[in-house]
Amino acid sequence: MNPAKAYAHLFSPLGGAEASNYRAPGQITFLRSEHVPLDTEELKKSKARYAFVGIPFDEGGIGKPGSEEGAREFRLASQEYFPYWFEYQVDLQGCAVDCGDVDMPKVNPAVARERIYRAVREVLAADKTPIICGGDRSISIEAARALSDHIGSGKKMGCLHFGAHLDMAESWAGEKNVSTCTMARITELPNLSGENVAIVGVRNSMNPKDYIDLAKSRGVRFYPMFDIVERGIDAVAGDAIDSVWNGTDAQYLSFNFNVMDASAAPGVTAAEPGGLEAREMVRVVGMIGARKSVSVIDISELCPVFDVSGTAARLAVCMVLRVLAAMAQARGETVDQSIKRESA
Repeated sequence: MNPAKAYAHLFSPLGGAEASNYRAPGQITFLRSEHVPLDTEELKKSKARYAFVGIPFDEGGIGKPGSEEGAREFRLASQEYFPYWFEYQVDLQGCAVDCGDVDMPKVNPAVARERIYRAVREVLAADKTPIICGGDRSISIEAARALSDHIGSGKKMGCLHFGAHLDMAESWAGEKNVSTCTMARITELPNLSGENVAIVGVRNSMNPKDYIDLAKSRGVRFYPMFDIVERGIDAVAGDAIDSVWNGTDAQYLSFNFNVMDASAAPGVTAAEPGGLEAREMVRVVGMIGARKSVSVIDISELCPVFDVSGTAARLAVCMVLRVLAAMAQARGETVDQSIKRESA
């Protein structure tokens, strides 16, 4: 740790004329971070490890609209957290910058998809880890393609997705780049083998037989909820994480929070009963963090208009921050616990 660093932010706000109100932060950015333009050269100037990018794209959804507001709500929910995580003894202050939202032309989905791709490439080229927040599930198609192209054909990538649906439609009503086709497109990437793909939390009947057949034909590992109930979350998550991280050079981590039981995350476009509980997901993200690094993190299908008291958005923020905190701890980036608040 830098001994010259000020540590006042580790403690609760003091009163007096100089006190700041953490619920009224002014400019709304992810975790109150600095805003940096979405430009590789500008990002290289920052010491932050992560770059948050909002992707308000809802043109690939087939169900309820509203996920284009997901990034805004995610940022707002992040204001409810301080950067110090006592469970991990780490400080996330300054770990990220916020690049704002990608401009999404509603009248031209093809242009929008290319902008998603370019945004992720800009962040990766700056040697930062993108945290992208949609937007519907189809944002992952272009973001995964960007990671694939960034590492090149000589390296292997893995993909870990949490969601209730396989999204393995070869096409949907003649369209091939919508949310229901997401994993079908991702598993076509040349440097992504099916054995390095895992989907956790699959359940219920929005997984028609052609999804199952295509997933099996491509060697994709998917873990239904009944498997989690029978074997336990630690065993299933351990298998899934191993298949994605072991032997790969880059890892794409994707969250559709319909992986959670509908009672835990009502504010998603396709809430499903019978899913994970929040405490189970806390264990999972800690296991992911123990791997020390991830190449891209995406969050999709948050739908604020259907959220109850911001429940799903807050859950999503909490889980992402826990991944970052667990990785920081695994890298040994802990705070000196002898630090105390200065006397007033």
